[in-house]
Amino acid sequence: MFSAETQEITEGERRVLEVVKKGVTTPTEIAKTLRISTSAVSQQLKKLVEKGILSRRRLGRSIHYDLLECGKEEIIGEIGLKGEEREGDWELIRESYEALSRVWSHVLKLNLSPDELKKLRNARNLLEDMLHERRLVR
Repeated sequence: MFSAETQEITEGERRVLEVVKKGVTTPTEIAKTLRISTSAVSQQLKKLVEKGILSRRRLGRSIHYDLLECGKEEIIGEIGLKGEEREGDWELIRESYEALSRVWSHVLKLNLSPDELKKLRNARNLLEDMLHERRLVR
């Protein structure tokens, strides 16, 4: 189990954890988000895995990092990660998804290019996936 008293979290590690908590999981994505080198991010991720805060898994050719499930709330609380989600934030996303779903048949009747339709479909699917992950949509 993680203990903030026995394992210090550097400012760099804290920044990486904030990004991972938001769902960004590959070193390249994290580096882009933080606007730092992938090498620097990889070093921080390695330390966080060694401290037992993150897990590392390979998906295809990519490496993904996630907060360990055991003690996730404890880790987040003890290191004081910012940007806690508010229930209203996800409610707005759910409402957006439902609105887009209601107008979908009308959207298909519009004279949109295949690229525009693809973008709308991708947006709807992204919202749906996010909500399913949090069990906020049927």
